Amino acid sequence: MKNKLWIPVIALLLITSVDSYGQRWKLRRYEVDLYVAGIAFHGDIGKADQPFANMINGFRPSFGVTPRYKVTQNISVALDLAYAMYGGKDDPESSHGRYYSFNSNAFVHGIRGEYYILGTRENIFASGMYNRRGMVNSYNRLFLYAYGGVSGILSKSKVKDLNNDGEEPINNPGYNNNAVYSVVFPVGLGLKFEIDPRWSIGFEGGYSFSLSDEIDGYASEWSEYNDSYYTLSVKGILKIRNDKNGRPVFKKLYR
Repeated sequence: MKNKLWIPVIALLLITSVDSYGQRWKLRRYEVDLYVAGIAFHGDIGKADQPFANMINGFRPSFGVTPRYKVTQNISVALDLAYAMYGGKDDPESSHGRYYSFNSNAFVHGIRGEYYILGTRENIFASGMYNRRGMVNSYNRLFLYAYGGVSGILSKSKVKDLNNDGEEPINNPGYNNNAVYSVVFPVGLGLKFEIDPRWSIGFEGGYSFSLSDEIDGYASEWSEYNDSYYTLSVKGILKIRNDKNGRPVFKKLYR
């Protein structure tokens, strides 16, 4: 008979933990992501006919910050501010003898929306600590979310002709060595694991397609597609408390 009493007790603990999280998110609406990412660029210069090799060929680092505000328990909006690098090098055999390489530096700035698919209400990923009074810690939750948005990218690229001692192909009409501004549309999926009341770690994988064919500094006359790139990032996420009016409270940041 005593064993049967555990059923309602466990059910009550689960319901209580879900409800406590439902209230807790309202007290931590603000987050700031600090991240390191890698960008695999797909443009006119590179190994376009070798997708996997091209991912490695054009892989460069990126660094950024993402302030976030939780609108509801499942929906957040965020700014994305990043310094990005990307590059690539031709395969002379597949590019009909052309042997170009390029390196770009860019500033990315935009806004995006996030929808949390798992983790906001479900308790299946959560682990809790208990004492005689019940649950004392319901952190260590895993979140899954999808995101999409729109960004601007200001890019400056330099192209080298490796068949000509690395000189810039100034006479090539497709080369643009000026700064280029374009709009990009990022989409992707992310995972976030809550460590404690202040910190989470996160991972994201995304794809961004642009409205320009020149953010790598070169647009071939045979090009059929605009530039795009894949992003893989690792994040440290700081959660910031807010008061009952929704304003951030930095004095209580470490409580």
